[in-house]
Amino acid sequence: MKNITQLIIRRLLPLLLILMLCIIVFIGLNFRSLVMVSMQESVLSIAQTVKAGLTAHMKSGMMDKREYFLKEISNAPNIKTLSIIRSDEVTKQFGKGFQNEKKVDQKIKDIFQSKTNYFVLNEWGDKATIHAIIPYIASSKGNLNCLQCHHVPENTVLGAVEIELDVTEYRNLAWDYLLILFGIIAFFTIVIIFNTSYVIEKFVRKPLIELLHLAKAIFYNTEHKGHNVFESEEFTNVASQFAKFGEEMKNLSSRIEQTTNKFQSLTSEMDTTLKDTLFAMGEAEEKRSKETSNHTRRVVEYSKLLGELIGLKQEEIDMLITAAPLHDIGKIGIPDSILFKAGLLDDDERAIIQTHTVMGYDILKHSQREALQTAARIALEHHERWDGTGYPKALSGDEIHIFGRIVAVSDVFDALSTKRVYKDAWSLDKVKEYFKQNSGTLFDPKLVELFIENFSSFENLHSLYYSESATE
Repeated sequence: MKNITQLIIRRLLPLLLILMLCIIVFIGLNFRSLVMVSMQESVLSIAQTVKAGLTAHMKSGMMDKREYFLKEISNAPNIKTLSIIRSDEVTKQFGKGFQNEKKVDQKIKDIFQSKTNYFVLNEWGDKATIHAIIPYIASSKGNLNCLQCHHVPENTVLGAVEIELDVTEYRNLAWDYLLILFGIIAFFTIVIIFNTSYVIEKFVRKPLIELLHLAKAIFYNTEHKGHNVFESEEFTNVASQFAKFGEEMKNLSSRIEQTTNKFQSLTSEMDTTLKDTLFAMGEAEEKRSKETSNHTRRVVEYSKLLGELIGLKQEEIDMLITAAPLHDIGKIGIPDSILFKAGLLDDDERAIIQTHTVMGYDILKHSQREALQTAARIALEHHERWDGTGYPKALSGDEIHIFGRIVAVSDVFDALSTKRVYKDAWSLDKVKEYFKQNSGTLFDPKLVELFIENFSSFENLHSLYYSESATE
């Protein structure tokens, strides 16, 4: 994660670069225009010199010497080529010129027609050049009165001078100035970045760290420098507010802690009361149905041990031992004649006794408490069997909730190993063999495997809570 300095610089740098680029482009274009004007002025100056020289030659009757004059001018520095172009009007008056004079083509005719100077700059080669065609226009104004020698109307184009000038020095000078300008702007950009970093570090990041230390000191009630260590008014005010807020938070935290302790105590008491109530309800059902004493306690302990062995989380085990006591709560709706019958039940009686699972579920399902919702499901499913032969829904395998499968093993183990009104207690070896034979059919094979492997632990629980007599 980047710090505040890096984030600000990352956002500031593109803006500075764009600004620098815009400045360079703006100044560069204007400087180029200035250089272009300077080059054009140089060309016009040469053209004016040629015009004045030719006029002087004409007035002095030395036109036959003009070729020498033009050659001397062509030898001047930076002039690559120089030639004279005659218009048709001059040719009609004075005849044809020298053979090396340039002929009039369509481009030159267009320039004569427009009476404007023509410039083309080639600045990208090894040598930069400017090619120009400057028309000469007859005029009686100024020092050079062309109409004294030329019998043409005012503003007639008499010809043109074509010049190609080497402007490499101009171009190189322009690039040198642009590079210097770029260096200056880049230097100040770097200065701005470093100065911004310094300001952010000194007046933003470090004060924020001090604020953090101040907040921690206030929170943990340790010594701190206070709010007078900041240079800026804003951070000083924030630190002062931190200190006030810290005092308020300490007072509030103390009140919250007191309230939380009371709430936790009340919650713990309510949970204990709920567990005791559910266990008492289970024992009440146990006494009403004249089950062997401590049946509810043993089923809870067996279920707890199985839950630990199968790897349930502690909160799941707590929920299991809270809800398990009500697994037979539905038996309160079974007639005494069936519930207390000493002999075997007929088919009708068996159908009635099997309804205690649904009755228990109906009694508990309306509660919004998780413990009672869990108890309702255990009551409904603890007689379901792994192979689907159980009741009331003939669920099989993992369709049966793990709590229902655990209580099924615990309930059957206790029913077989203790005396009931309709049977004597089985020996523990016989019970153990029964579970081996019905593993994967009546009971979850994984639970049976754990039950058999840890049978001695179940024997110890059986001995600890065993009672030979049934409740009366």
